[in-house]
Amino acid sequence: MILILEANTDQESAQYGLLVRYLSSLINITYEVRHIQGANQRLTEIYLLGDTKSLSMEFMRSLPCVQRVVRVQEAYRILGRHGQEDFPHQFEYNKITFDQTSLHVFAGLCAVDTPEHVELMMKALKENGQVCTRMGAYKPRTNPYSFQGHGKDCLPHVFELAGKYGIQIICMEVTHESHIQEIHEALEATGHPTGVMLQIGTRNTQNFELLKCAGRQDDYPVLIKRGFGITLNESLNAAEYLASEGNRRIIFALRGMKTNLGDPHRNFVDFTHVPVVHRLTRMPVCIDPSHSVGSRQKSPDGLMDVMHATAQGVIAGANMILVDFHPNPAKALVDGPQALRLDELPFFLEDIQIARDAYLKRVELVQSRQAST
Repeated sequence: MILILEANTDQESAQYGLLVRYLSSLINITYEVRHIQGANQRLTEIYLLGDTKSLSMEFMRSLPCVQRVVRVQEAYRILGRHGQEDFPHQFEYNKITFDQTSLHVFAGLCAVDTPEHVELMMKALKENGQVCTRMGAYKPRTNPYSFQGHGKDCLPHVFELAGKYGIQIICMEVTHESHIQEIHEALEATGHPTGVMLQIGTRNTQNFELLKCAGRQDDYPVLIKRGFGITLNESLNAAEYLASEGNRRIIFALRGMKTNLGDPHRNFVDFTHVPVVHRLTRMPVCIDPSHSVGSRQKSPDGLMDVMHATAQGVIAGANMILVDFHPNPAKALVDGPQALRLDELPFFLEDIQIARDAYLKRVELVQSRQAST
């Protein structure tokens, strides 16, 4: 059971004290208090753990400071929506708000190669009004002899260039607990010119010790990708590992499923699961068309498959797009064949806006229909 308290509840107030004393008196029931700081208000949720079936929803709703009571229905009890359509959740990081209604584009280098390419990428983002990017310093690879990323050596110049060009958040994959510490130390050394969103890649979706480490820290939000060979439910439970350790600033990413049924694409595109994740959880949903499609192939209409896939995800309500760009794809050390060129960035962003406008019109249509009935 989850108790949602009135916004900006004062923990020093007499009413909150009464509520806590009552909860402490319950037999075979413990509770955890979690706070969510939004742009304009602070939300407090209390999770009751144990034999809660006997607790009356109506009575719990009458307790001091309680605004709403939710009966837990899914295994992912922290991130789950539990059948409540109007069960909002949002978080703000580095002045950017993430929720199930927003949309942010993280275009950038799949793997950092040279400072020159990093600067060209960030300069192009600034010129096109973008404040988020992806930059891979640590790269897990299928082949042990493939380029594994420059690691901590590239972090200082990446962060400094981000500050120079006004980049507020860099999405960066980590594969080990030590990488989180290296990122933290590099940000400290450079004066925190930007922010970092930790990325848990598809190969580490069930690396439970890494999930616990990323969940225990609260400095950085976390993007977790769907595991390429497991069910959606298993991947959502992996995200719950993060939340259960305390970090609730989580975005769930769809990146395609590994199966030959998706040929000739790199993976089988699964962006129809955007609304499914919205329905089951309160997490914002990211799509990764680059790793889903894995090429620059075009259809007869002149549009690349990666752009068609992006539009499918956006028109289904995606909240974030993770996409590969590179100043010179032929020289990219990782995934060059799928990277878009910098001169294609304005067109890509405009195409996204067309799909986004279509999604918003669809939402407006259904809302007007509901109002009339």
